[in-house]
Amino acid sequence: MYNSITIVGNLGRDPEIKQTSKGGNYAILSIATHRKMAGEKQTEWHKVVVWDEKIADVLAKYTKSGSKVLLQGRLTYREWMKDGQKQKNAEVHLDRFESKMELLDSKGETKSSQGGMEDFDDALSDTNLVKSEPTEDVPF
Repeated sequence: MYNSITIVGNLGRDPEIKQTSKGGNYAILSIATHRKMAGEKQTEWHKVVVWDEKIADVLAKYTKSGSKVLLQGRLTYREWMKDGQKQKNAEVHLDRFESKMELLDSKGETKSSQGGMEDFDDALSDTNLVKSEPTEDVPF
């Protein structure tokens, strides 16, 4: 089975670049996605950890708060204890070789790795997106 999630949204702040204990770069992003419900715009925030060093370097160089990006990775969950209560949150991880990133701002705003895509519908219809099909029968 394959765990894949695609998010198209805007950076809520500049990418936070950190280093692993071995000296490699990784990035932490806060991505805002929007949807309309009952005529009102609702915003959801997603924590994204980019472990792919090349993608992290491109994000550091070419994006800033407000930049529009398409990210494809895997959904993970972290659990910890705080004040005796179990805490849990979801994160999107972009691992090396198993992830994708596209800069969606127009060329005039930032440089784009895929030529600059103008809107959400174009991003979803992009034929370069990884398409995952189950390799075995799904039991439901």
